[in-house]
Order: sequence, then structure tokens, then C-alpha cells
Amino acid sequence: MGRSGTEEDRELAVRVGERIRHLRAIQNISQSKLAADSGIQAGPLGCIEDGRHLATGRVLYRIAKQLNVRIDDLFEEDDVWEPAAPAGSDAIPALFPPLDMMADAGPMKAAHVVCQSVVEQVLALEDLSGAVKMAGMPLYMPFTPTEAGAEHLAARVRQNLGIGNAVLHDYLPLFENAGLRVIFLEMPQWCETFCGYDRLNRNAFLFINSLLGKQPELQMYRLVFELGRIFWHTRTLYGSAEAQTESGDEPVLDEAQFARRFAGCFLMPAGAVRNAVRQLGQARKGQVPKARSWDMLLRLKRRYGVSAQILALRLRELKLSWREAPKVKPRGFYFKGNKWHRENAEPGGYRPELAMNGRLGDLLLRADQKAGKNQQAVDALKRALRQNGVALEG
Repeated sequence: MGRSGTEEDRELAVRVGERIRHLRAIQNISQSKLAADSGIQAGPLGCIEDGRHLATGRVLYRIAKQLNVRIDDLFEEDDVWEPAAPAGSDAIPALFPPLDMMADAGPMKAAHVVCQSVVEQVLALEDLSGAVKMAGMPLYMPFTPTEAGAEHLAARVRQNLGIGNAVLHDYLPLFENAGLRVIFLEMPQWCETFCGYDRLNRNAFLFINSLLGKQPELQMYRLVFELGRIFWHTRTLYGSAEAQTESGDEPVLDEAQFARRFAGCFLMPAGAVRNAVRQLGQARKGQVPKARSWDMLLRLKRRYGVSAQILALRLRELKLSWREAPKVKPRGFYFKGNKWHRENAEPGGYRPELAMNGRLGDLLLRADQKAGKNQQAVDALKRALRQNGVALEG
């Protein structure tokens, strides 16, 4: 480490120091931890962050590695979380941050940095294990950005996965068997999911916050929500200009509205829900019931593995529930006098927790077997994944 000399050196030292401090702060890494992990003392790191010293290239490399960025990012003035390659490039998977973050941009950017690092590690692991990188299902299908378009797309995706109108309690193994990269990792509190599209390999990255393990209904819903976003983005990439605007007389949905509609239709196919309601004697064919039992709602939601609120929304879409007051809040539903409202715990209890990172564990096992006695590269990837908060067995 050397003291900054010229005015240009001092300006560079200040810029680099501020960048390091900012990256460290949004990832909730203490100065002492970053120093220890980088092999330096906290005092010298403080001098670097204050701009009083410009670290050597070797020290900056170690710091950048711990912050999950490239060393060049410590010197750039642009936002380091923007994709490193142009939007149309095939080289680097593009990540799409959450649409509905409830906190400021800090946690989202921290999650973006970690997810980008995990993308690189998963791609390297697939190389070591010899895995097929392309998804076993098409991730581009033309659609119109309307409610009917989202429902039609959900039905086509189910057909491609070979399940038709069947209802599964857990779709996670189905997605992983189709080669989708579903990764559970620790993310900031308000960041539930992230997603990304790998244009080179025609595959998706679906990141789920493992800290939501006690809310598996939410994890499953968000998983399908992010898959809907992948189709939204591939439509932008591959769809024709005419297809982008055709919607008929239906209102055009934005990305979040479309993804929500897609998730609801995928998890709760209209035909399956209507049949279940009729079989339970809650509605006659061609009739809409005047009320929906709260107890029956809780029974039905276990069948589909979704939350009570998500099922209530779907029942309303299908005109299988009745709202007593037309001017109540859009998410206010009534079931025999019981008003639905958000609670700290899921009404009726939670479904079993999801099995996290099954495909990732399979890849690690295969990479171990192929490596034989030369385990250094595999062990390094395991350490890097764990450092990024990815839950691994063993």
C-alpha cells in the first residue's frame, strides 16, 4: 500500500475508497470482517476507505473478490450492478431485479451482486459436472400481454412440462428436472426472489430467498411468478414488433401484473379449480355461489399448496367467490362473514418446506465423481457458494 502522491492519485484513492465502503455497507459486511477476509488489518482498510491510501493491485484484488465484484468495478464511475455485457449479448446471463421491493435500493443491489456471483459459480459447476446447460422446456412462446394471454401461456407451459391440467402439490422437482436453475440462497429481508435469463444456453436462473423457508407457499408462488417474468423478457428479446402490441380489446398488463396472472393460472388451472368447487358441492354447474366458507377455503388451499390469499384472488377471478361490498379494498374478500386480511401466520397452517437446491446437489455429486482425487476446483466452488449464502447439503 502506498500513500497517494499526485492530485490525480488522491482523487483515485478517494473514489476507490468510497466505492469499497459503499459495496461493503450495502452487503452488511463489517470493516473488520472485510479486512480479515482480505488478509489485511482493519486500520489499513480504514485508510483505504478514507482515501488516504491507494491499495496495491494484489490487495484490491482480494477486496474485490470478497465483495463479489470485479477489480475493475472498484474504479468505474458507472453503477457496478449493471450487466457487464450489452443487453443483446449472449456472453453473460442478464439478471432482472425484483419488481416489488418494499425497501430502498440497497438490499436489492446487494442481492444483485451476490446472485451475479452465484451465476458464475453455477455455470462453472455445470462445466465441471458435464451437465446439459439448455433447459428441457422452451422459454420463449409468443403471447399477448393480457389476462387471457397469461392464462393461455400458463396452459401451454403446463402442456410442455407434461402435466396438462393435473394439480401437483410441489412443482419444484418438475422445474429442476426440466433443467431450470432454481437456487435457494440467503438474501436481504425484503428481497424474496430474483431471476435471470441465460441467452447463450436458453435457460433461466430462479433465485429464491432461503430465509423464507417457513413460508413455503410464498416461495412456490414467487418461483412461478419469476418464471412468468422470464417469458416476459424472452418475448422482448425474440418477439416481433407486431406481436408486442396486439392485444385486441383487452387491457394490456404490465410485467408485474402479467407475472402474477401467469403464476395464479399455472398453480391453479381454471378447470381444476372449478371441478374441485363443484365436487365439494359448493357450486352447481353454471351458477356462482353467494358465499364461500372460510373453512372450505383453507381446505382448498392445501390441495393447491398456495396461500389462502392467493387462492382467494383466484376464486374471485373465476367468479367462484362473492364480495359483500363492491367498494371494499381490491384484496378484501368475505367468506361467511370472515374478512380476509394479512396475518403474521398463514391461516390454516403451512405446507411442508421445499427441498432446497436439489439439482445443485446433483451437480456437485457428479462433479465430485468426475474430479476423482483432484478435488480442488470442486471444493473451491463449494466454498464460494456457501460464502454467498447458498444452502448445500453436507
